[in-house]
Amino acid sequence: MTVVRGLAAYTIPKIDVLVSTSIRSQPNTNIGMGSTSATAGPARAANYNVPNTVVEQTLGRLPSSAGGVATGNTTVNLLLPATVYGPRITQVDMRFAKVLKFAGRRADIGVDLYNLFNTSTPVGFVETYDYASNGASYLQPNAIVPPRFVRINLRFEF
Repeated sequence: MTVVRGLAAYTIPKIDVLVSTSIRSQPNTNIGMGSTSATAGPARAANYNVPNTVVEQTLGRLPSSAGGVATGNTTVNLLLPATVYGPRITQVDMRFAKVLKFAGRRADIGVDLYNLFNTSTPVGFVETYDYASNGASYLQPNAIVPPRFVRINLRFEF
């Protein structure tokens, strides 16, 4: 998957206002415990927690993993590693700053807007395919991109 980043800045003449923007579009690399690919980030998993009593009915014995206890569970990933990924994360940030010049010095009083369009792309998912509920909560988002926020700042050059 491709990562796209861009930055543009311009100072409006006569009124000395700095306007800048940055954009990032990247693969959703904050997902899962699956295998890792250098170009696409971690893949999603579908961890199926099967009760050992069900495994015993299929195998004719308790599994050696998970301690071989009848009350335990055996975790099985239902997806092939590196096959399913999350949606891309695209964010736009902007900065507006008034440039003040005095006595050979310079100051910027500005406002930074992060996540300008307030995207809410999921970055975390429930990756457990629960046996009891037949996967009812599987792939439900449990974390999203941080919401839009504003930062006010002052930069002084001397």
